[in-house]
Amino acid sequence: MKKRFIIVALILFIVFGGLVAYHFISQYLIKQYVASYEAPPVTVNTLQLTPVKWSPTYDTVGSVQAVQGTDVSPIVSGMVTKILFTSGQIVKKNQILVVLDTDVLTAEVNNAQALNVYNKQTYERYKTLFHEGVISASDLDQAASNYGQSNAALQQQFAMLEQKYVLAPFAGQVGIRDISLGQYLNAGTMITNIQSVNPMYINFQVPEQFLPELYIGQPIKVSIDSYHGVIFNAKITAFDAQVANNTKAITVQATAPNTHKKTMLLPGMQANIEILLPVTGQVIAIPQQAINYSLYGNTVFTVVPSKDKNGKADLAAKEIAITPADQSGNLVRIVSGLKAGDQIVVDGQVKLQDGNSIKVVATSTQS
Repeated sequence: MKKRFIIVALILFIVFGGLVAYHFISQYLIKQYVASYEAPPVTVNTLQLTPVKWSPTYDTVGSVQAVQGTDVSPIVSGMVTKILFTSGQIVKKNQILVVLDTDVLTAEVNNAQALNVYNKQTYERYKTLFHEGVISASDLDQAASNYGQSNAALQQQFAMLEQKYVLAPFAGQVGIRDISLGQYLNAGTMITNIQSVNPMYINFQVPEQFLPELYIGQPIKVSIDSYHGVIFNAKITAFDAQVANNTKAITVQATAPNTHKKTMLLPGMQANIEILLPVTGQVIAIPQQAINYSLYGNTVFTVVPSKDKNGKADLAAKEIAITPADQSGNLVRIVSGLKAGDQIVVDGQVKLQDGNSIKVVATSTQS
């Protein structure tokens, strides 16, 4: 029994001793591997900074408005006998759009015209008889009065007849028609709407502090989300007469030509506005995508010389704090943190941490 116990104890000692030895040896080897391991460099693209001429912009949103736009409706009642436009048609000023029933008024015009011709002939005859001394002056005055009244009545009938013709108040594009042939319309019933199409107004608001930098004729760029890549060039043409009390902003109006047939500006569209502010001097500006924005501050990665574990020359990423200012397109002006000659990472920085070894794939320069 004693011999068996010694044999079992020896076996257990060997087993547990081997396990402990394995543990310490594996830990030692792992530490040695970690100590000698060097992560491969992170591939990045960089930008060599040089001072650039700064053309600042102010971006905002606005809306498109027609220079003229209104609902078209008749000013008298009547039944629709002719519709002389199609939905979406471009029409000229005073073009006839709709004709209401004119039979009764046409007959009244003919009657008034016949009476007016008779009274005119009577007046002309009475003038001759008066000069011959056949009739008195009062008879001539009465004939002149009759002629004047019938002529006025004729003009009134003509005006009433003209009201049966609904005309385009100005040149523009008509909307969807809301009427049908044979429909009886009351005065003021909407037939369609009409909007002038060229040029168009762009209305937007800017904070009052920007007023000193804005002027009549100042160029702006307008884009519409649904027309990707299309830029409409406009100019500021008017300022509102007051600053809004609640927002302390002023409404600005620009005018844009509207000659794109496939990408036509329509009233009510939301417009993205880029106001081109006066050009300033040379500044340091970097692409927006190079900036790491956070609640704790804004940073960029710069490229600095370094050495690997074997002492060979290398490049490393260094994260530094910056102070960005205004933006122009994709460029952001930097107030502090960077200087001319610095090399910053513009692509691949999402994989970086401060001190990482890097491999520069491509370097571009600013112009």
